[in-house]
Amino acid sequence: MFGYVKPWLPELRVREEATYRALYCGLCRTMKRTVGRLSTLSLSYDFVFFLICRLRVSGAGVMTVPRRCIAHPFRRRPTADAGEIGRLAARISALLTYDQLRDDLRDRGAKKRLRARLLMPIFKSAKRRADLPDLDAEFRRCLDALDALEREGNPSCDAAAETFGALLGAAFRYGLDGDDARILYEIGRHIGRFIYVADAAEDYEDDRRRKNYNPLVISHGGRDLTLEEKGALHTSLLLELTALESAVALLPPKRDDLSEITDNVLYIGLPRRVAYLKYTPEQERNPGASPDGETK
Repeated sequence: MFGYVKPWLPELRVREEATYRALYCGLCRTMKRTVGRLSTLSLSYDFVFFLICRLRVSGAGVMTVPRRCIAHPFRRRPTADAGEIGRLAARISALLTYDQLRDDLRDRGAKKRLRARLLMPIFKSAKRRADLPDLDAEFRRCLDALDALEREGNPSCDAAAETFGALLGAAFRYGLDGDDARILYEIGRHIGRFIYVADAAEDYEDDRRRKNYNPLVISHGGRDLTLEEKGALHTSLLLELTALESAVALLPPKRDDLSEITDNVLYIGLPRRVAYLKYTPEQERNPGASPDGETK
């Protein structure tokens, strides 16, 4: 379900792209040291966004050092060390991946179940090293609530999205209090709601064919979505982004590389990810035919 929350790199300036790549490489390195080398199999853009939001709240500086790694053995790449915030991102990522793999074991898709069985030993160890029992209990409450919605075949996409939003909200605010906790919770909540609905829309055809739980499939009777229904989904996702933008606007500072990256994610990266919902069939076959030149 992850991999949605990332910037559109062609619209980043050179300095901002370098910062983003350094944070990505730094999180990869931190995950190896903190929760195990193979934990980087779960490295996602979403947790780089988490890292950026936490760095903006803390006001902590980021030290960038050129380093080599197994993925880039011949040329050093700038790598950002985010310190304790980076270690927290690594721990939460491992914990969430383990809980999602547990849920994947119940999935109808054979490939997803096989992948979960193969990865479970790795992330069981990573979860133990993460050592976040209180956050794990909160994650399990949310995932159990999602499982209950699935078992009863609940057709409310909003109910499922709100539950997943609460899960990511808990992750984003973990260890904070006061205004910072409230701001980060709202950011995580709206990201979670966006991801859940966007993923349900993207997987509509596959879930309908495989009879996987998808509240959109249930609420629309398993039929093809009309252009109007796709447009309504697109509008609801943009409204979710508007709420997310309001929360992100409260983060300090207002103008630096990190804020430019978050603006890119909100105003370009995420809208592009769901732009296909407003296409006509002709525009889906020929992306250049769309009025604004967006591609799928």
